Amino acid sequence: MKTINRDKTSFVFSKDIPPVEHAGSGEMVRFQCQDCYCDQITEDGFDFSKLDRRQGNPATGPLYVDGAEPGDVLRIDVKKIDLASSGCACVREGAGIYEIEGNHCKRYPVAGGFVQYAHGIKVPIKPMIGVIGVAPIGGEESTRRPGEHGGNLDIKDLCEGTSIYLPVNVPGALLSMGDLHAVQGDGETVICALEMSGEVTVEVTLFKKRSDIPTPFLVTKTHYMTTAASDSLDDCNVKAARKMHRFLQDHSQLNDTESGLLLSMAGNLRISQVVNPLKGCIMDFPIGLANERFEG
Repeated sequence: MKTINRDKTSFVFSKDIPPVEHAGSGEMVRFQCQDCYCDQITEDGFDFSKLDRRQGNPATGPLYVDGAEPGDVLRIDVKKIDLASSGCACVREGAGIYEIEGNHCKRYPVAGGFVQYAHGIKVPIKPMIGVIGVAPIGGEESTRRPGEHGGNLDIKDLCEGTSIYLPVNVPGALLSMGDLHAVQGDGETVICALEMSGEVTVEVTLFKKRSDIPTPFLVTKTHYMTTAASDSLDDCNVKAARKMHRFLQDHSQLNDTESGLLLSMAGNLRISQVVNPLKGCIMDFPIGLANERFEG
């Protein structure tokens, strides 16, 4: 298995970043990842003023997928996420959605499948990937931003056993990932989760010319998930929902009316995060409920 070392990182997704590794369709690759602060927060009570905020959300890569061309779709199957033994979280005044005074950084041990929080509280972990994406169409995108190329999605369901489909916008796709979390709630409301370093093992599969897949698109063990990002939650939730509406029409016998009614009964429109430069929303729908035929 090929491994991309944790020092092969960048802070943007761009066609101009040379690939650090190649892989073919169906190949397994291990990405070693720093945490979202580039592992700067080394102790409990770290002085936030000493943090170099230019080093935010390092993404390991990029990986060149052989044969990938614009118009194709890349599926990334998350096989395994291995985390470090402790992680960090920061809250700063004026960031996130809470009224908290001052800037505070904390470290928390992770053991036995739980975050050892405070006051005897233990939070079950659900390791996930916060940032995963490919080079966008034209220009570059910060690893802090979510978008149609992927990026800083911060979707808590992007964990072991989940597949994410991303568009191929440039030759080779140029896949990178990072910003691992031990656990995150929907919204990521304080501006971070339990930020972790670690390793992600994935399998990459290339699909040629698949315009029927509404990327970025997630398939978990139980649900399909369409995603969208926007500076407005009102706009974002409509985009995510309409992607799923179109997906059901493309992959089942349901028409527009039938798809809409079923989504209103059995679909869940959710906020994934509200703290990145663009907000994120998800529409999820149970696999198999619509007798759909999705080959992917």
